[in-house]
Order: sequence, then C-alpha cells, then structure tokens
Amino acid sequence: MLLAGQIWSLVLAIIGFVCAFQARASVDSHEASDEPGSLLRRSGLTRFPPFWLGLGLLVYLLIQAANPSFKYATSGGRWWLVTVRNRAWLPTSIESPFLQFNLWRQFIIYISAWLVMCSVWIGFTSRRALRILLTVLVLNAVAVGALLVIQQLTADHRIPWPIAGWTALDLTACFANRNLAGAYLALSVFPTIALAIWFQDFGERTLKKSTPAGIFALSAWFLATVVVFTLSRGATLMMAGAIVMLGPWFFGLRRWGRPAKTTNRILGFVTIAIFGLLICVTIQSLDFTEMLSRIDQLAVQKESEPSVHARLVARAAALDMLRATGGRGVGAGGFRFLFTEYAKKYPEIYRNGTVFWEHAHCDWLEVAIELGVIGDLALLSGALWWVSHFVRSKIYWNPVVIPLLFGCFQTMAHAAFDFPFQCPAIMFTWVVLITVAGKWAKLSAGDSEIEPAAGR
Repeated sequence: MLLAGQIWSLVLAIIGFVCAFQARASVDSHEASDEPGSLLRRSGLTRFPPFWLGLGLLVYLLIQAANPSFKYATSGGRWWLVTVRNRAWLPTSIESPFLQFNLWRQFIIYISAWLVMCSVWIGFTSRRALRILLTVLVLNAVAVGALLVIQQLTADHRIPWPIAGWTALDLTACFANRNLAGAYLALSVFPTIALAIWFQDFGERTLKKSTPAGIFALSAWFLATVVVFTLSRGATLMMAGAIVMLGPWFFGLRRWGRPAKTTNRILGFVTIAIFGLLICVTIQSLDFTEMLSRIDQLAVQKESEPSVHARLVARAAALDMLRATGGRGVGAGGFRFLFTEYAKKYPEIYRNGTVFWEHAHCDWLEVAIELGVIGDLALLSGALWWVSHFVRSKIYWNPVVIPLLFGCFQTMAHAAFDFPFQCPAIMFTWVVLITVAGKWAKLSAGDSEIEPAAGR
C-alpha cells in the first residue's frame, strides 16, 4: 500500500473512532460520573475483549520496535542487514527505512484496523445503521467492479490515471495485483448476498410489494462475474466454494429457518428460473477462455505448475524461517528483509538474489514469523472470543450473519496460499464485516433469528 494511502487510512480511522466514541458515550450521559474512566466505560469499549487484545498487540509492537536485532544498510545500489545488540529475552524487529517499509508502516495498518473495528462496535447501535454500512461497502465494491469492466472494454489497464501515475504496473481495477483485486471483490460478494437475503425475508414478513432484494442479488451476480475476470484462480475458487457451501444453508433457511411459511412458491420458482437464465446468458455471452485455461493448467500440472511450485518452495523456506525465529518473531513488516537468508537454500526461488519476496504467499506463516509467540497468542485469543461470541448468539439461521461469516472464512482460506491480509483494503473490509456480523448477532440475540422486528 502506498504511504499516502496508509496515512489517509489512519487519519480517517482516528476521525471515525473519535466520532463513534463521543456519540456512544453521550447516549448514556445521564449516568455520567466524575470518576476516572467513566467515559470509557460508558462507550462500551471496556466490555469488548478485542479492544484490550488489540491494545495489547499494539503495545507489543512498540516493544518490538524498541529492541531491533538487525539494521538495514545500503551502498552502491545493494542492501544487507547488519546485526545489532539487543535483549535476547524481548521480542525483536528489523530497523529499516520508513519510506521503503518497516515496523512503523505495519503499525499504521494494524492500529487503523483496530480503530475501525472498535468504531463499528461502539458506533453502530442498530441493525438499520449496520445495513447502511453494508450498503456503502457494496456500492464501493460495485464501483471497483465497474472500473474493471471499463478496463476490459477499453483494453486500458492504466486507468484510473491518478493511481496509474504512482506505479508502473498494469492495474486490475484500482489494485496493482490481480489476486488482491480478486480477493477484495470475492469478499464483497457476501455482504451483497446477505443484504439480498435479508431484504427478501423482510419483504415477505411485512408483505411489502417490492424490496431492493433483486438489486442486491443482481449486484452479487455482477461482482461474482467480475471476480472471474480478475483472472485470480485462488479468489475465484474460494468464492465459488463458499457460494456452493452457502447454497444448502440457504435452502435450509427457506425450509426450516422460519416459524411460519410465508414464501410464495411460484414466485420463488420464477425467481430461480430468471437467475438461472441470466447465468446461462452470461456464460454464453462472455469469454471465459483465459480464466478456464488458467484453471485447466492448474488442474493438469497441479504442483508442477510454475506459480504453485514457487509458492510451495517459498512455504518450505518460510517454515525454516518460522522454526528459527518464531519464538521472538522478526518484527512486524520484517519478513521481506530477512526471508532472503532462508530463500538462499532454495535456488528455484532465490535465483541468485534477483527475486525479492515481499510476502510468503501464506499469511498465516508470515504473521506468525513477524509477531512471534506472544503476538500470535493475542490474535488467537481474539479469534477464540469471536467464535465463542457467535456460538453463544445462536446465529445458525441468521440471514445476515451467516453469509458474512462465509465471506470472511473464504478469505481466511485464501490467505493459506496467498497474502490478501497484507492488503489494507482487504484487511479493513474483513475487519468491518466480522465486526458487523458480531454486532448484528448481539443485537439479534433476544429475537427469533429471522425476526419480524428485523426492520429496526
């Protein structure tokens, strides 16, 4: 991510957090107290475990920054790492240039994501507000997808021009990497599906003549089609797999997930027929040859396919690095600088030092290598809290929460062989979706899971 984008993300995250904090704290102003920490308690943050876990992780990163074990040095166009004295019992990091990338750049990303998560949790106190937030995310994704369509139609991958001026690479929508563009759009398919299902269900229960459900369904179809044209095999396969697994849940929702049968079966069959026809027309009209050839190449060559083979070798080198440094970690943002030492053992990916691996193409390995045991435990604790929160909320037939979780899980699966979470746009969107799902589950806890009062 460009430095300017990181700075703007941090500024907007801070503004959003301050607004959410003040708004939430003022709701219960009648309980105001002069005791220290009263404002923080009224905001609800003290009862939100990810707030404390995230704060602890940020403090941990500061300790890493204060105890570097390597320093980046350069001369005559070449660079290397110099060992520096450090405390062996403390987590460590690599001291490198801010403009190139270092711990502080990664710190900006982490703190921005943490602020966004806290802002959504305390600032959005009704399901109506959460729906508006999801709608904004969907509109943004549709705009990104439309930009990709324009690029395909004009065969000009240097637009939008302001962004093209910052990189020499061809753009996929507004991403410099097609796999990241695919991962972002694939993730965005699922809030679109969630809104389509919710509006359909709400319309049936309130006997409304029309709802935006069809618009969101068409938007989901559009985004899913655009994912294919990013030519990202990983994003396409993960999205398709998640949609296929979501299908049986949806049919179960229609049959068993409601207390009363309010569905017009004829209308349901007509809707399915229309969308089936639309899918067939799409397949017949659009040229999927390039994407199909890439998937066919993957199916035939399997592990010997060049991209797959390189990633498998890189994973082996990253595992060596994890075994050597996993206890203390190498510092947030430090993987790219130290990985070269372990890649030297694998000529297929080292290539006499001509290839610079910024990422491990496996986020789970890269994060574990950078953060060390303590940082990994903080993230794992947060994950366990979210799991327990959803289990306690009994969200099995919730028409919004379940599609959002499917979307989040497919991105997590994608992260096992790529680096979607190294892209702040994807990370922030993922954080927003998991927090919206958690907040929606909390607000729905006292209702039947597909409640008539869902219009609140």
